[in-house]
Amino acid sequence: MLHQLVTSKTRLRLIVKFFLCEEETYLRRIVREFNDSANAIRVELKRLSEMELITGRPVQNRRYYQVNKNHYMYEDMNRLIRNYVQWDQMVELLEETEWQYVYMASEEQPPHGLEYIVEVGESSLDVGKQILLGESMKVTFVTADTICQMGQTLIMVHSLALEKQGARPLPS
Repeated sequence: MLHQLVTSKTRLRLIVKFFLCEEETYLRRIVREFNDSANAIRVELKRLSEMELITGRPVQNRRYYQVNKNHYMYEDMNRLIRNYVQWDQMVELLEETEWQYVYMASEEQPPHGLEYIVEVGESSLDVGKQILLGESMKVTFVTADTICQMGQTLIMVHSLALEKQGARPLPS
């Protein structure tokens, strides 16, 4: 349903990224990650900033963006987005897995147009496994080498390294 309300694919990707991954990021990093044009991303960052859903702060020649937790709609949006991407079920699944990074791959086909890609170690028993969360959210477990070979746009939404650095743990 969220993909029907937010019709811009770039804006939807940005919203999901900012609400799931609380790490600050900047335009060029997003351009590389989304494999999208700088102008398209800049336009959507401006729109989200104008709505005050994200905040930006200048650091040298860059502007760093992150979700605005003080926005009056933050809690409601957070619940909506996490429900849309079935985050609670994903958290439960990750608790049973040794993982490094969680990505979302954008697909062209509904129902959600999203799929989780979980990076696991070479020796993991989960390598190659695919699971269906709910009725439609696919989760695929792959190695770092496989990620390098994938032709899809992967959006990093959580990192074990970030969690260890004191970032907010996987929220439910």
